[in-house]
Amino acid sequence: MTLHWLDTDKRRPAFTFYKTFMPHARITKKEALCVIYGDHQPGLLTQNQTIKRQPDKKQVEAGEQRESALLESGQLGNKPLAIEQPEDREIIAAARIRPIGHYRLLTGLLVHPKLRRQGLGHRLMQALTPTFGQAPTFLFCDARLIPFYQRHGFALPNTPPSELLQLQRRYQGNAGSDAGVKENTLILMQYRKEA
Repeated sequence: MTLHWLDTDKRRPAFTFYKTFMPHARITKKEALCVIYGDHQPGLLTQNQTIKRQPDKKQVEAGEQRESALLESGQLGNKPLAIEQPEDREIIAAARIRPIGHYRLLTGLLVHPKLRRQGLGHRLMQALTPTFGQAPTFLFCDARLIPFYQRHGFALPNTPPSELLQLQRRYQGNAGSDAGVKENTLILMQYRKEA
């Protein structure tokens, strides 16, 4: 499974993916955004979406520059990952890593609804794991997802950073602000390197 890290100016398909399946998501330019493209998933791709374009030389160079910048900044850890431009393939999964001070927040983990419960979320987390650990990495999740994230090395933090506790309070304050939306409790979890 290949993660495709998208340049900030090549994210339009990802914006559409999030708007369709996670309308409350707010993608920022400072976030690292990765996607996984479907390989002719039955019932997902229309005929015109299955045409693949080869990236031109400028696109390849831009991807290589983005990879170098992400590696140098420490956002991806020390393992190079595939960085490509959006293609005419459908996005089936996505995730974002947002810097918050010297911490990182895994956010917006999203799998296409038609492909859920098939292990794609686990494969996405496994592909993301090399990017964790370079800086303390956290996430917020619904309580029912704690076992999922525990399988991938996340646990409740011993001493949560105040920046993330403030963000958690803000998120929870906004959770019930939309009409008809029940307030959910968000759980803060931190990635722990396996010993």
